[in-house]
Amino acid sequence: MGLLAHETASPQGRSCALSLAPLATLQAVIRALSETAEARAARAKEGDPPFETTPEIRPILERAAPKGAVLEGIDLVAIRVVLDVAQRLRSYGGRVREVAPSLGARLTQLPALPHLGAALTASLTPEGELSDDASPRLRQLRRRREALRARILRSLEGLVDSPTLEPALQERFITVRNGRYVLPVRADSARAVRGIVHDRSLSGATLFIEPASVVEANNDLLQLTLDEQAEIQRVLAALTEQVHTHLPILDQLVNETGRLDLTFAKARLADKLGAVSPEISPGPVRLLQARHPLLLAQGWGRAEAPAVVPVDLILGESARALIITGPNAGGKTVALKTLGLLVLMAQAGLHLPVREGSRLPVFRQVFPVIGDEQSLAQNLSTFSSFVGQVKGVLEMADDVSLVLIDELGAGTDPNEGAALAQALVELFLAKGSWLVATTHLEPLKIFAALRPEVENATVEFDEERLEPTFRLSYGRPGRSYALAIATKLGLSQELIARAQNYLSSESRRLADLLQSLEERERGWEARAAEGSAVEARLAELRREAETLLERARQEARSRTERARDEAHRLIVDARRQVQAELDRLKIEAATRRSLEESLRRLRRVESELPPPPQAEIPPPDADEVLISSLGLRGRIVEERDGLVTVQAGALTVRVARSQLAVPPGKRMARSMGKVVLPEKSGVSPELLLLGRTTDEARDLVVKYLDDAILAGLPQVRLVHGKGTGALKNAVQALLKEHPLVVGFRAGAPHEGGAGATVVELQEGQ
Repeated sequence: MGLLAHETASPQGRSCALSLAPLATLQAVIRALSETAEARAARAKEGDPPFETTPEIRPILERAAPKGAVLEGIDLVAIRVVLDVAQRLRSYGGRVREVAPSLGARLTQLPALPHLGAALTASLTPEGELSDDASPRLRQLRRRREALRARILRSLEGLVDSPTLEPALQERFITVRNGRYVLPVRADSARAVRGIVHDRSLSGATLFIEPASVVEANNDLLQLTLDEQAEIQRVLAALTEQVHTHLPILDQLVNETGRLDLTFAKARLADKLGAVSPEISPGPVRLLQARHPLLLAQGWGRAEAPAVVPVDLILGESARALIITGPNAGGKTVALKTLGLLVLMAQAGLHLPVREGSRLPVFRQVFPVIGDEQSLAQNLSTFSSFVGQVKGVLEMADDVSLVLIDELGAGTDPNEGAALAQALVELFLAKGSWLVATTHLEPLKIFAALRPEVENATVEFDEERLEPTFRLSYGRPGRSYALAIATKLGLSQELIARAQNYLSSESRRLADLLQSLEERERGWEARAAEGSAVEARLAELRREAETLLERARQEARSRTERARDEAHRLIVDARRQVQAELDRLKIEAATRRSLEESLRRLRRVESELPPPPQAEIPPPDADEVLISSLGLRGRIVEERDGLVTVQAGALTVRVARSQLAVPPGKRMARSMGKVVLPEKSGVSPELLLLGRTTDEARDLVVKYLDDAILAGLPQVRLVHGKGTGALKNAVQALLKEHPLVVGFRAGAPHEGGAGATVVELQEGQ
């Protein structure tokens, strides 16, 4: 935990880091990881919290525990500093509560002792001295002492300046001996100064004499000094008593401050490591792109940091035991240590240097059997030490234990070691334990290949450069490459060839088999890469084809709409021209019937055209709707008797739901006031003329009646309002002369009364 302790900012936090232990329950681990995530979010928002000035006060609190204890002023200042830090932490917690709710609550709820803090602040200087404000008596004593001291100094300065005494002085200055002001007098002139000798110089040439004229004043000064010291002790005792009264709260504050510092240390370490929070849930171990934290830390502060090769550590997806093989110095032990360390880090609430998507279960116990523990003092060999460690693990391991064994079966005869190793693997599997072991033993590789609950893995080796890649490959065992590495290290070819001859036939066959498997795997990987490239190219071609097809469809739809719009435009123009002729000539009935027949033929042609796209009918709870026939935008306020009431600005309109549409946005043409005229719409049975001039109303009515006739409406309603009656008169005068109007009447009460005119139209069949 050295890296973590280095990131703490207070003695309490460092102590917590060095004593940190992994948690053993799922919820506790998830909660600890969440706190670290909140601390990272808080640091990103507000920076680090103010822990750096926090002193260590636990020994001080222990000294204050006995009844009647008196703390020094500097100790009381340290307690005051901790109270000040707590206040700043509470303020910090309030600022980060939005991004770190749980952690912010812990910070804001730190214990506060305002009365104790105020008393310590008022009584002590930053250096730990009592200020004059500590008590009225202390202030009075100090003023009296200073006044008396000034009087003594003036008296002595007068003696120093005296011409009769000056020859007897060794030097012209005033000094202090035994708390009393004295003059340095030459030893051979001591009789010239009447007084008390308090000291003598090392050479004996100078005597320090208190003149008789200031003896009484020095006595009074000494008494005042003693009284001052007594008052200081009394004040310190009173302040210590306040500390003693609040010891439980101060203990709680110190402990919680340390834990909070530890949480932020976890966040700082996680940011340095580029770590992420793993998913914690029952199931297999899946650590993706894992890196050992100590290897990463070696590169901190270095211009050219060595690259740390990440490794995927997977256990429990297909097998509960993993046997890692491969060459020496290939990274087997590092992989083992990385797994064990990251498991413990996660269960201690630390984020891990892994890729997103990594996950871990919670282990109750982690048993590492790593390294040579032989001891001459205990008369233990490597193998004896291994057996002793494994024996203890076997006694405690269960189905929530992770067992890590380096060089399983080593340290003794290879055949017997392999047999013992296989038996151990079976025993751990019977207990339900999770096991990861490294080995060089060939029988153990074969054992792992034949047992479904055991999986082989190997650290990869570059045969061309004769160097390990430090990557872990699953599903096959690996070779040790001892002879190849020995060749690279300079052993002669003759020696290597002689060693090859001594290999057993079984070992050679196994080595050949492993090499064949490696070559096949490389071939499969190459073919898989080619297949992935072809698949990617096919996907790209498919996307291009789909894009071209969509463009063609859009072009076809665009052309169809343009043709339909052009046909409608031509028919509408023809219809308007015919109507204009009717209005201009006031033709007789025979001619009128001929023109009406032309209108009917135009209507039949128009009916044979494809209908324009229907607007989407909005749902009942839509925020905004469009009355397509009127071009009004509004909101639905009521729906009753099959009609919908729409509030459109100052207007309230009731229409059928089929007349409503979702506002099209870009498809709107021009707007006049609150009325928006769409390019394409149906024909409403009602026309609003409110606010129009008589000329505007006539033009709108003429066009509207044309549209209503072509739409086959037998009856329409013109809403003109009451007002002065001018708009109503102009509309009804137009209706009297219109050739297609059968009749009209004032609206019924439910139709708008005198403010509307109901018009009967000729049928257009």
